[in-house]
Parts: sequence; C-alpha cells; structure tokens
Amino acid sequence: MINSQDVTGGQASAFSKSADPSNPKKEVSRRQIIFAAAFGNFVEFFDFTVFATFAVIIGKVFFPSGDSATDLLSALATFGVGFFMRPVGGVVIGYYADKIGRKPAMILTLSLMTISTLMIACAPSYALAGVWGAVILVLARLLQGFAAGGEVGASTSMLVEAAPKNRRGLYSSWQLATQGGSTMFGGILATILFATLDAEQMSSWGWRIPFAIGAILGPIGLILRLRIEVVAEEPKAEQKAIETESSFSLLIQHFKPIILGVLLTIGSTISIYLSLYFYSTLGAKFLNISSTYTSAAILMTGFINLVLSPVAGYLSDIYGRKPLIIISRWLMLVFAVPSFWLLVNWPTPVVLFFVVIVMASIATIAAAPSVLMISELFPRKIRALAFSIVYSVGVAIFGGFAQFFATELIVLTESYISPSIYMIFGCLVSIIALIYIEDQYKNDLK
Repeated sequence: MINSQDVTGGQASAFSKSADPSNPKKEVSRRQIIFAAAFGNFVEFFDFTVFATFAVIIGKVFFPSGDSATDLLSALATFGVGFFMRPVGGVVIGYYADKIGRKPAMILTLSLMTISTLMIACAPSYALAGVWGAVILVLARLLQGFAAGGEVGASTSMLVEAAPKNRRGLYSSWQLATQGGSTMFGGILATILFATLDAEQMSSWGWRIPFAIGAILGPIGLILRLRIEVVAEEPKAEQKAIETESSFSLLIQHFKPIILGVLLTIGSTISIYLSLYFYSTLGAKFLNISSTYTSAAILMTGFINLVLSPVAGYLSDIYGRKPLIIISRWLMLVFAVPSFWLLVNWPTPVVLFFVVIVMASIATIAAAPSVLMISELFPRKIRALAFSIVYSVGVAIFGGFAQFFATELIVLTESYISPSIYMIFGCLVSIIALIYIEDQYKNDLK
C-alpha cells in the first residue's frame, strides 16, 4: 500500500533505458502508477470537458430565460461554481494525501467525481422539476470541483515522485496529456452527437450521454487505482529532518513560492481554457459556425494537448522548464489579438481550425512545464497540499470563469475581439512570476 513516503525518485523508469532489471516489481509498480494516475485523471477531466462542451444546451435545459446570452452565462456560471470548491478540495484532500497517502486520496477523488457525474446525468430538467433540477446540477458541480481540487495535487505528486530526476518532466506531463485525451474523447462524442441527433433530441436526452459514459468509466479507474502497489524506499536524510516540522509551519515558510505559483498558474489557466474551449464557444454562440465544426475544433485541441504535452515534458527535462514557458507566453502575447480578429472577420470552419491549432499548440508548450515547476517548489511533506492550493486557487478564479469573463467582456464592450484582453493579462502576470522563480530541473526533489 502507498503512504505519503512510498513513491520516491529512483533510477528505474518505464521511459528510460536505465530501468533496473534486478527489481522487476518496482518497474511494474512505476507503470501501474503512471497508468492508474493517467486513466483516473482522464475520467475526472472528461467530466469537466463535457460540461463546457454542452454549456449552450445545459443553459437552455436548466436556465430557460428566453434570452440565449443569459442562458449561456447561467450555464457558464454553473461551470465556474465548481471551481470555487477546488481550493477547498485542494486543502482537504491535499492534506490527506500528504498525511495518509497519495493512493487513498486518489481513490477518494475519483469516487466523488463518479458520483457527481452520475448526478448530472440524472438531473431533471427545468421543465420537469423547476429550480430543483438546477439545484442538483449546482450541487454536482460543487462536488466535482471539490474532487478535482484534490486530484491534481495527489496525482501530480505521485507522478513526480515516481520519476527519476531526468524524467520528471516526461512523467508529470501525463497529467496534462490525459486531460488532452479527455478533451479529445469529449470532442469525438460531441461531434458524433451533434451530427446524428437533431436539436430537440440533444436538448431532451442527447447531452446526458457523455455524463453517463463518464459515470461508467469511473469504477474502471477506481479498480486501477486500488491495484497500485509500490516498493517503499527509505526517505533521504533531508526528508527525515523535514518530517519533524508541521505542515502549517512549512506552508508559512513557503508563502512566497505559493504566491508565485498562483501567478504562474494564472497564465497557464487562462491560455489553456480560452484556447481549448472559448474559440469554439465564440464560433458556435456568436459567429454562427455549426456546432459540428466547433465540436470538431475541441477534438483538435484535445489531440494537440495529448501529443504535445509529453513532448514539452521531455524537452523540459533537457532544456529546463522556464525557457519553454517564456517562449509560449510571448507567442501568446503576439497572437492574442490577431487570433480573435481573424476568427471574427472570417468566421469559417477553416479559420476556426487554424486559430485553434495555433493557439492550443502555443498554450500546450507551457502547460506541462508549468505544472512541474510548481510541484518542484515544495518539499515532499507538503507537496500535494501546497500544489493543490496553488493550482486550485489559480484555476478556480481565473480558469473556471474564463469563458464567463470572456463572454461578459463581449457583452460589455460589444466587441468579439475583447476576450484577447483577458488572455494578455494572464500572460503578463505569469511572465512577471517567472522572473522570481528558480528553475529546479537539474536539482533533486526537496
């Protein structure tokens, strides 16, 4: 069984020729860790993806106001509500992961996500139950947010700590790659559904199908995580010394890294959520591009994230985390306004695909290195907790409401290009944070 000290760095790696043939059990355990963390993470973020994908329909089903923009804003606000619970889940489950173990924390998060996804799949519409359907929907989103807030810290810590020093980028990149896989899977489902069902069927029951699938996949992920077993290794001397300090004391000592980590997360979050989702939402809601094409665009972003995240993680092991992040941020700054301007003036599927491919690729270059850079800022005893706090706060405020803020900017300014302001803001904040963060890619974990 795993506890908070079970997974440590070593020389064996499923992705390295330095695997230790004399200890096949440890090598199998590493593969189990990667696969179980990746599949469970895939399931959890698939549930988040499909909600964003079907936000327009969900708004009409649960918040029928008669005004399409208001319906969409209500659905996006409900999507964002779940992110308010991320910091709470990050603190509670992150602390649990550091004290009890990564494995039980990951089992807990996936169990909660499965239950909440089933709630959404079964929630009655406004026409059947009035506001009670919306109440169930919001409660499910709160539970999803709580689970997701703890999942990222626990699973990322497990992947990072299981990796050899020269493979931490590659190992941790699967946390982001599986999110891309979930986006891709969600995009495939949405594309099929929009292409085969009419508007009435989609509003009636079609949108529930992805959530039902997510609820079915949950138990499979739980079985994989329950089977994780690793060989415990003796903590290093410095880790033994740090065990005498309380988690609260260590958090206070790492206040500056926490703040810098939040600022760095803001840039990644805004870039990812706007690039992966909002261009498609803009096309479907305001530019009259067919939902079939906008869903296909989301599918493309998932594929890009799935393929480029491991590449970026691998490159970060060679060249460091910071260079990739800086390159991504400056490219995002350069193309923020032109990307929206191009799509608004030529609102065609071809232009949508071009913009999405370019911007999602730029955002993905920095995503995996950013996650790892934050994780490397903290010692093992508080890694899951501190990382969860940083990631959850940054994502909760600036990611969960990214589409809401972007839509509101359009409403307030009456300009479809105005969401680029939000993207530029995120990039500038993270660039400032990078100035004060030391790249730890050549150092041992704390």
